[in-house]
Amino acid sequence: MEVFDWFRVPGPRWYRPDDAQNAAKALRAPRPAEHAAAAVSGLRHAVSNDHAGALHPAAVPATTVFLEVIADHPGPARMEALNVLLDWWGRFMADPDFATYDDPEHGPLDVCQGISEKVRAAESVLREVAEDPSEGGHHRPAAKKLLRRLEDGWTNDDD
Repeated sequence: MEVFDWFRVPGPRWYRPDDAQNAAKALRAPRPAEHAAAAVSGLRHAVSNDHAGALHPAAVPATTVFLEVIADHPGPARMEALNVLLDWWGRFMADPDFATYDDPEHGPLDVCQGISEKVRAAESVLREVAEDPSEGGHHRPAAKKLLRRLEDGWTNDDD
């Protein structure tokens, strides 16, 4: 997992770069599956506001972390990462005062667009996960649902 400078990303007062950094660091360290799932949850809460349905700009690089977890951490952490992206998809919007993420590769992007592009770039990984029978295959429906949402775009789909 790549080291990211969470402090360089601006955000509202609810954004907690120290918590994001600690959660990402915890995911790089070998830990029991439950700790990894808790770190995914911690990262989610550091880069979004569930009560307001708002995404902070750091949700874009956090999506990269979630996708790495989906690819490399079967079990509770994978399910937590899939659930974060499914919860966000089409239901959350960028914080109005911080709606843009300054992507080092692509320049300024709308936060939701940046998340969508990260997920789209990982489509092949999601397809592999959607067919992976490990861990009882409990993650498969969530991966398939995320793929359907990707096809539909950033719209609310409660199926």
